[in-house]
Amino acid sequence: TSRSAIKLWSVDSLLRHEDTQPVVVKYQQPTSTPYPLTAVAATPSISQIALGFAGGHMVLIRGNILKSKSTKQRTLHVAPEPVTNLHFVTDAAGTRVTLFATTTAQTMVFDTSGSKSEPAVLEERGCGIGCSLMNEEDELIVARDEAIYTYTVDGRGPCFAFDAPKVLLRRFKHYLLLATAAPSSMAPNLANGDDRPPVDATESRVYSYNDPTTFTILDTKNKLVAYTGVVPGGVRGVATEWGSIFVLGGHGTMDFFSEKDLLERLDILYRQNLYPLAVKMAQNGNYDMASVAGIYKRYGDWLYSKDDFDSAMLQYVQTIGVVEPSYIIRKYLDAQRLNNLTSYLQELHTAGMATSDHTTLLLNCYTKLRDEERLNQFIHTQEDYQFDVDTAIHVCRQAGFYEQALYLADKFSKTGMYLKLKIEDQDDIKAALEYMRKLGDTDISAYLAEFGRRCLGSLPSETTELLVDVCLNGMDVRAAAATADDMHDDMSAPYADTTSLLSMRRI
Repeated sequence: TSRSAIKLWSVDSLLRHEDTQPVVVKYQQPTSTPYPLTAVAATPSISQIALGFAGGHMVLIRGNILKSKSTKQRTLHVAPEPVTNLHFVTDAAGTRVTLFATTTAQTMVFDTSGSKSEPAVLEERGCGIGCSLMNEEDELIVARDEAIYTYTVDGRGPCFAFDAPKVLLRRFKHYLLLATAAPSSMAPNLANGDDRPPVDATESRVYSYNDPTTFTILDTKNKLVAYTGVVPGGVRGVATEWGSIFVLGGHGTMDFFSEKDLLERLDILYRQNLYPLAVKMAQNGNYDMASVAGIYKRYGDWLYSKDDFDSAMLQYVQTIGVVEPSYIIRKYLDAQRLNNLTSYLQELHTAGMATSDHTTLLLNCYTKLRDEERLNQFIHTQEDYQFDVDTAIHVCRQAGFYEQALYLADKFSKTGMYLKLKIEDQDDIKAALEYMRKLGDTDISAYLAEFGRRCLGSLPSETTELLVDVCLNGMDVRAAAATADDMHDDMSAPYADTTSLLSMRRI
């Protein structure tokens, strides 16, 4: 077997233009037939280096590699197909080292912390060279022709469809950079048009080409395609440095991409009416509540202009506390969309942002819609009543919803209103008299003075009995007597006392 070497340079020393020599790490070819090296990975401390070969061998080199010439090498695994990618992950404590590996037919993981490292196969499918990477959450990202997959040491995680033959996968911030094989008929285009989403490309070349590659930038945070275009001659390399992306083309070209600021990106999405994406992008960009509500308002206005009133209302509800309610209320009153308006007013009350005018309008909506179920739900299930009770009783009474008005009057001790409803609206004198019997001395006298005449006209016996009880029990006798005198004004006058006109003696 032959020996080969890996050379490691200190980039800091090179940048300082120091005369530095590389660290040479020699390794033994795992077979008598030398296969090409197809994958290399190293831990951040360079305490472990993994090598993958086209013959399927995976070799692990361990030791104090930077300072010692003495290192240990062992064959970690032998796969029946070529090794395509290797990635190390070290835990926060630095004690456990994990190696993810892919071949053309398998995805697997090894624990390389100990002396034995048996592979755990995550899936019986692999990927091509350069088509996997580790993300910030230490998850393995694998790009296959039909989709992008994620893996942890425990198995496969979420995936999302992206159907195209993958050539290269790289990462930049929360973006995935993909090179995919493109049909030769596609015209080259790396210039970012005015309405393309949010990555800027500087490009002014026109080329003939034979093997174009489509270069795509996926925004994984906001779930959108940030850019797509064709690189003439194919993508030969991708570098991410200085906050930018550099793409080396097969014709010796270099394309430069920089991220637009958030306002520019949002403006592009507005022009395309991609408001849900704009909301998500603003939230991910830590926009304040008022700014996000402004986007919801834009979205609602656009949907409203399309006569999609239901969907528009879903957006307007998100603006409560920021956008003046009268703006939305006026729109839906003009359109006579009472169901939508009712939903909005309910949310206003739930948020504690409703005024007595809003309560009046909501109850009017219920009554006009004859929606007794929602009216009952509104007045019966409110734990903290965020509305003006007198207004609510008045609206229910005017619309003929007497039971609802009585419920509120009784619950909030609006005795005068309760008796008016029972006597004047329902003509239920008996129930009114029974209700008055439960009142205190002063209260019963006052209400007898107000309603006694009507009660006496309908139920004279029961009313008289109540008056007698008031007097006999000492319940404000003078007030009750005055009430009785007043109530008898309209009755037939009693016989005059004429005993003085007769002479009388007992025999």
